Amino acid sequence: MKRLLKIALIAGSIGLLASCQFNQIRRAHYSQVRPLPQSLPDSLWASENLVNRMDSLKSYYRDAQRKLSEQDTMGAQIYFDQAYEQLSELSDEDRNTLTYWTEYDTLIRNMDQQYQQLYPANQAEQEAEEVREDIAKFEELSFPDSVLYGEGTVIDSSGPIPITINNKVRLAIKYFQTKGRRIFTKWLKRSGRYETLIKPILKEEGVPEDLFYLAMIESGFQPRARSYARAVGIWQFISSTGRHYGLRHNWWFDERSDVIKSTRAAAKHLKSLFNRFGDWYLAMAGYNCNPRKVEYNIRRYHTRNFWKLRRLPRQTKNYIPTFLAAIIISKKPNKFGFYVEKDPPIQVDSINISEAVDLNVIAKLVDTTYSYIREINPAVLRWVTPPGIKDFTLYLPKGKKDRFIAGYAKIPDNKKRSWVRHRIRSGETLSTIARKYHTSMSVIRSINKLRGSFIRAGHYLLIPVPQNKAYYYASRNSRRSSAHRRSSRRHSSRRRSYASHAPGAKRVVYQVKPGDTIGEIAEKYHTRASKIRAWNGLRYGEFIYPKQNLVIWVNKQIGSPTKDIVRAQDDKATYYTVKTGDTLWDISKKYGLTIEKLKRLNNMRSVRIRPGDKIKVSEN
Repeated sequence: MKRLLKIALIAGSIGLLASCQFNQIRRAHYSQVRPLPQSLPDSLWASENLVNRMDSLKSYYRDAQRKLSEQDTMGAQIYFDQAYEQLSELSDEDRNTLTYWTEYDTLIRNMDQQYQQLYPANQAEQEAEEVREDIAKFEELSFPDSVLYGEGTVIDSSGPIPITINNKVRLAIKYFQTKGRRIFTKWLKRSGRYETLIKPILKEEGVPEDLFYLAMIESGFQPRARSYARAVGIWQFISSTGRHYGLRHNWWFDERSDVIKSTRAAAKHLKSLFNRFGDWYLAMAGYNCNPRKVEYNIRRYHTRNFWKLRRLPRQTKNYIPTFLAAIIISKKPNKFGFYVEKDPPIQVDSINISEAVDLNVIAKLVDTTYSYIREINPAVLRWVTPPGIKDFTLYLPKGKKDRFIAGYAKIPDNKKRSWVRHRIRSGETLSTIARKYHTSMSVIRSINKLRGSFIRAGHYLLIPVPQNKAYYYASRNSRRSSAHRRSSRRHSSRRRSYASHAPGAKRVVYQVKPGDTIGEIAEKYHTRASKIRAWNGLRYGEFIYPKQNLVIWVNKQIGSPTKDIVRAQDDKATYYTVKTGDTLWDISKKYGLTIEKLKRLNNMRSVRIRPGDKIKVSEN
C-alpha cells in the first residue's frame, strides 16, 4: 500500500513538473500576446459608434499581436496602423467618455509599447521639415481652402497663446497619431533633454513658454538639424537672421546649434515679430516665412485673423495647426495614446574660452567621454574649440566647472591641441593636402598665413589634427553618412537591412507613371513616402519622373498595390455615394451590414473612404 502511494506521489510530482514546464514554454512562446480587456462595461454610457470603433480597434490589435507572434513585422505594422486609425477618429467627447473605463489606459499603453518594438532605435528618422511637408499634403487632401474658422472650432484663451481646435488642427493631431506616430514619439522622448534649458530662457525673455513646442516642429529638438534651405539648429536659423541676433559661425563652429544661445535669439526674434503684428499666430507665421508676406495678406484681406489669410505660403498655412497639434498632444500624451518616458534633462555649466583646445583633452579633465562633450557642445563642428574666436562658450557637465579650471591651468600650450608638420611633396596641391587631413584649404591658409593657394615642394605646412584621430574620423564619417543618407549606394545597404528585419517582405519594382507622386505610390503599397525615398536614394524634395523604376519592399501578403476599382453599376447591385463626414461605420449601420462584409463587397483593404467614392452595399 505504501509502495503504491509512493508511486502515485512520484507520478503526481512528475505530472506537476511537466505541467509547470509546459506552462513556462507556453508563456515564453506567447509572451508577446497580451490579453485584451473585455468590451465597454454596461455601466458606461457610450454611443454605438464608439462601441464599434473600440471593438474594431481591439480586433486590429489582436491581429497585430498574431502577426508579431508569427515574426511578420510588416503585417503587424499594417494592423497597428489600422488600430491607430480607429483611435485617431475618436471625438473629444469619446476620449472623455473613455477616461471612465479603467481598462482603456492599459489597453492603449500595451498597444503603444508593442508598436514601438517594431522600429529599431537606429532606424532612419524623418526630418522635421519633411514631417511638416507631409502634414501640408495630408491636410490639403481634405481641406483645399485655408478658411476653417467656424463650425467645430474650440478656443482656449486662458494662456498667452490661444489654443484653437478646429478641423485643420484635428487633422494634424490625427497625422501624429497615425502616419507620424513614430517620429512624434521620438520628439516627445527627446523633449525631456531640453525642456529645463529652453523654458526658463523663454520666460526670462518675456515670451510664452509654450513656444518651446515651436522648436519641436522646427527641428524635432535636433541641435545639429540642417534644412534644405540651409537653416541650422534647434530653431532653424538661416545665416543672415542668425548673425543679426549675434549667432556666429565659420568652418570650426556654428552658434546656431548652441541650444542656449539660439533659444535666446529665437525668443528675441519672436518677441520682435509679436510687437510687429500684435498676435502670436501671425508672429509664428512670420517666423516661418517672410514677415512681409504676412503683412501683404493682412492688407489684402483686411483682417488679422490668421485663419482667414488665404494667400500665405502652403507650408505656413499648416504651420500653426501643426504647432497647436504638438502642444495639445504633448501636454496630455496619454489621452492621445502616447506613453513615452522622456530623456533625462541635460544639465551643464558654462565657461568662456578663447583658444583652441582639443575636446579629448577637455573630456579627460572633467572625467567624461569625448562623445558626451560633443553632445553638450553641438556648436563645435570639429574636434577642437574654434581657434581665433574670443570668448567662445564651452559647456561642461554640471558640477565640473571648478575641476576643469584647476586642471586646465596646469596644461602646457603644446598639449592643448595636436599638429602635424607636413612636408610638401612634388605634385601636391593645397586641396589634396586638405583632403588627406580631413580639413579645408581656408584653414590651412589661415594657420600658415598663406594669401593664395600656391605652395612649393620641400616646404612645410602646419596642419591641425585631432588627438583622438580614430574616434574623430569615425564619428565624422558617421555624421557625414547621416547627412547624405539618401545617396543610392548607402541606401542599397539600408534596403537589405530593412528586409532582414522584416520577415515576409518582398522586393517590388514599380515603374513611375505620368502624374504619379511618391505619396500616392506609398499609399498604394501601404508604406510611407519617407521609406520609398530611403530605399531609392532620393533626397527629400527630389522629383520622380515617368518610367523611373522605384524599389519598394512590401509585405508578401499584400501582393499588388491597391488599385482604383472601376465597378460596373449593373441593375442587380446597389451603390452608395460617400458624402463628407461619412465613415464605413455609418454606412454599415445604415444598410445593416458588418464592416468586413462591406470591405469584401468592395475589395477594400482598409476602412478609409473619401467623399465621392462609390460603395457597393448589396449584390442584388
